Amino acid sequence: MKRTALLAACLAIALCLPSSLPWTASSEAHASQKPIRIELEGKELPLAAPAFIEHGSTLVPVREIAEALGATVTYDKNNGERTILLTKGERKALLTIGSKQMLAQGRSITLTAAPRTVGSITFVPLRAISEALGTVVAWDGLTRTVHMDKPLKLPAIGTEEKLIELLKSTPTDDSAILSLPGLSIQGREEVPVDSSAPPVTEAAGEAGTPDTDYSQTNIQVSGVDEADWAKTDGRFIYQISGSRVVITDIANPDKPRLASVLTYGPEEQFQPEQLYVDDMRLIVIGHSTDDGAGTVQPQNEQVTVLPESESMALLPPPQIKQSVKSYIYDLQSNGQPKLKRMLEQEGSYLSSRKIGDALYIITNKFYRNYSLYAKSKGLHLDAITGQQTDFNELASTFRTRYTDSAVSDKPQSVSLDDIHYFPDIMNYSMLLVGSIDLGQSEGQLQVSAYLGSGDRIFVSQRHLYVSQMIHKAKGSSFEMITKFHKFRLDYGSVLYMGEGSVPGYVTDPFSMNEHEGYFRVALTNGDLASDHPGESSQIYILDEKLRIVGKLDGIAPGERMYSVRFMGKRAYMVTFRKVDPLFAIDLSNPQQPKILGQLKIPGYSDYLHPYDENHLIGFGKDTTEIMSLGSLNETAAITTGMKVALFDVSDVSRPKEKFKEIIGATGTHSELLDDYKALLFSREKGLLAFPVTLYEIEDKDSTGFDFGRFAYQGAYVYSLDLEKGFQLRDRITHLSNEDMLKSGMYGYNHSKAVRRIMYAGDSLYTLSDAMLKANSLNDLKERGSLLYP
Repeated sequence: MKRTALLAACLAIALCLPSSLPWTASSEAHASQKPIRIELEGKELPLAAPAFIEHGSTLVPVREIAEALGATVTYDKNNGERTILLTKGERKALLTIGSKQMLAQGRSITLTAAPRTVGSITFVPLRAISEALGTVVAWDGLTRTVHMDKPLKLPAIGTEEKLIELLKSTPTDDSAILSLPGLSIQGREEVPVDSSAPPVTEAAGEAGTPDTDYSQTNIQVSGVDEADWAKTDGRFIYQISGSRVVITDIANPDKPRLASVLTYGPEEQFQPEQLYVDDMRLIVIGHSTDDGAGTVQPQNEQVTVLPESESMALLPPPQIKQSVKSYIYDLQSNGQPKLKRMLEQEGSYLSSRKIGDALYIITNKFYRNYSLYAKSKGLHLDAITGQQTDFNELASTFRTRYTDSAVSDKPQSVSLDDIHYFPDIMNYSMLLVGSIDLGQSEGQLQVSAYLGSGDRIFVSQRHLYVSQMIHKAKGSSFEMITKFHKFRLDYGSVLYMGEGSVPGYVTDPFSMNEHEGYFRVALTNGDLASDHPGESSQIYILDEKLRIVGKLDGIAPGERMYSVRFMGKRAYMVTFRKVDPLFAIDLSNPQQPKILGQLKIPGYSDYLHPYDENHLIGFGKDTTEIMSLGSLNETAAITTGMKVALFDVSDVSRPKEKFKEIIGATGTHSELLDDYKALLFSREKGLLAFPVTLYEIEDKDSTGFDFGRFAYQGAYVYSLDLEKGFQLRDRITHLSNEDMLKSGMYGYNHSKAVRRIMYAGDSLYTLSDAMLKANSLNDLKERGSLLYP
């Protein structure tokens, strides 16, 4: 009977298998004929019935998988519905047969496939239940293998002796100095979750979504919110104005009203920088600095006078306490926020993300180089190990502190036992990842600390990637390598998953991307300090374990990459030296990425934004070639204004520049070119808007190079479609006639510089530090304004 039932179940499963699988590459098409292999901690886990893929999820027999992971399985009926309860220690997951909702750790999670019973066997999505039980899952699409492992544990520092050993091994030459966070060129930055097969593509979010009547921040990944200078929930506009946060009631666009102002006193030492807004809360993020001013040198402490040769050396920076604070407010219907808690963690702000109720804050905490610390104490490098006082003093700086006012107003400490370190530490910083689930009443701030640092981050709905640029001496020059650390985001906590590295360096926030289980990254290889002819660009593709599976290198030798955009199974890249090649790149076969076509035109794009799957909008600068100074045979490119272009990539072998718009002359700029969040775009509304600082040439008959003169600052509002291209509807400025008269050749009242444009209902809003202005979205006539006090 059992054998008959098993055969019946296998037959039913075979009938359920999809006729085609979502891979187009020949190598993976061949692999798709193989059965799915399940491995637990490196050993194959045999299953009574084969796993199969449906809607991007690998479905497996629940009891076999759960018990292999050390969980118990309990079946029950609740209001006529059959439920499955998985229990492993404090972790629990409740699934319902036929329902895509899973309850895990008190949260409701949407699955891409519902649990089902086939014959006598119940199948459930593998990744969802495995991760709910604390297991790390990685999919290998080439071999059709699912790897399940315990979370990777990095070694902990533990003792002061181990700390000194690690610091002594940190490079002290110029290559290490170049890796200091303050000297790095990169510095601060800028869906269902249960797929064991390639995850669903994460498209870039538009300014607005169909179910809202107000614009949203232009972000990298749909469902992963990013903090910005201003946001709206359709009823109020929240923005930073100097050291304050102003909240404006826009219920009546003709008479916008100041609803509330959040101020922060000197004792808080807080400068707001970015914020988040959702249906329930306002989150204000900023930095706090304590330089220790006013501290007194103890009378009995001996001051060491360095020899002249050492005093000329590079000494450590002063010990300045830097931290990032996050003020969490409950939103009231009248626009009056109520402070609920304050979070603080040490370090300088790298970036943050918010996924649902989960908030993640990433900081770098700088610490003194070991050899410089010893030198500042007037000690020989080896002598410090015999100085217990110095030993303790140095170690004490690593006990990083954080505060969650909902738990205690007093700082909590991360001890050396809880500070882990990456292999091959190359710089003098500590990476801190703060995480909290704000939707859980008992949720508390957790801070994970790692000896090492980060330059840029990329966040998908499930993973955090932190890049770290490393300079290694190579003869008389440097070799640049980028290391990536991968973390799993576990509903308000983080789990370290591993690392990988590739040659080159990342220059653009959109250079990193995750798609169908692969991590794709575009890099530049060469001398980052000059336009060296040895530069070229490259794309690497890594699997879920950050192993290189494919690469495309040697793109545009002698040119530097200015922008890149990953869109599904393609990537678009802009490089530049004298002209702007736009490359269309095929990534459908992860092992063999290839260039499909290219377009060479004057100018370059600093930012690429998708219009639809066959069209891109490029924002950058127009250029022209002139004879290079000091050479009769060489030419150089100079910028001649801002350029906006619409590219047609319907035929990827022959990309076309369908429309273009040139704004102003040399000197014209937009915050959009430095921060993609300054863009407002809605394809459904045919709306495109961004801030522009306009420079124009007075003598337009001049034949020589002429830098423009300041002429205007404000929002440029366009209509955009595929028939007429860019149509300038109007410009909106906050500068009065008096402001313009007072402006000089290069300057104006910057407090009235329009920085963001957003819409709510039938009104378009422009925001500056000093004011808000409302215009009709239909005809752009001014409706009302509010000058902030």
